[in-house]
Amino acid sequence: MESVGCKLPFIHVINRGNYRKDLFSDARAAGAFEKALFEVCEKCRWIVHAYVVMSNHFHLAMETPDANLVSGMAWLQGTFANRFNRVHGEREHVFQSRYKSILIEEGRPLLGLVNYIHLNPVRAGIKGVRDLGEFAFSSYPKFFKKSPPACLSRSRLLGTLEFPDSIRGMRKYAEYLETVEEGDATKYEELAKRYCSGWALASAEYRKEIKKLYAEIPEMAGWQGEDVRELREGKWEAELEGRLKRAGKTARDVAAAAKSAAWKIRIARELKRTTTATNPWIARALAMGHPSRVPNLISNI
Repeated sequence: MESVGCKLPFIHVINRGNYRKDLFSDARAAGAFEKALFEVCEKCRWIVHAYVVMSNHFHLAMETPDANLVSGMAWLQGTFANRFNRVHGEREHVFQSRYKSILIEEGRPLLGLVNYIHLNPVRAGIKGVRDLGEFAFSSYPKFFKKSPPACLSRSRLLGTLEFPDSIRGMRKYAEYLETVEEGDATKYEELAKRYCSGWALASAEYRKEIKKLYAEIPEMAGWQGEDVRELREGKWEAELEGRLKRAGKTARDVAAAAKSAAWKIRIARELKRTTTATNPWIARALAMGHPSRVPNLISNI
């Protein structure tokens, strides 16, 4: 995410190999991606709270203190793709899409995501919970090292559980993961939907705060359709509020004035010019009657 002095604290980034192919099925490819990840973290000052590189996709739970997700991901995916294609003598697109990014609230939502990421090899049937330390391409075994890579941070994970930020704390976390993983395959789809879809994993209060912040930032990758409807409307609301204030009007004036009041039409026209606000939304927000009236009124001003 590039923004104007704004930083969203935690982000879940996901992407898959093109056509869901096994992009990272051999250790060389997975290791090359991991190397590129550590490089971009150093370049962009990213903080990674968890990651895993599976055979055909990857997950990152991270922070971007410099609000540089877009440029950093472009470097990461582009650099890996170039290296991969050079080694394999290919020129095709390596990844399925740009990537998907989801906002994550601090505390239990972030903890749940970190658990989900670390348990991916278990749910894929590759490792048992007690064998996760043997899955090399993940933050999990590295959190047990005395000196993990500089970009990796286990402090929030362990702090949320009130475990010490140490190898002893990681041992307690390992025991905790055994209680989290129920081995119920029917719940895996539910977990994937919770952590890998939508635009945010957060409480209603946090989503409200993000909605306000969204008025100042561009959309993040992977946000589409219903995922961002409420965010887009929040952006339109902020624009409308400013225009009503400049016109000396209030919500009460909107309700009381005629549907075709000249000042309403002027504001509607400005909203259509400067935002992506839809006719139904404008008609509802300005009490202008049926949405089909909006384009006719605007064109006649």
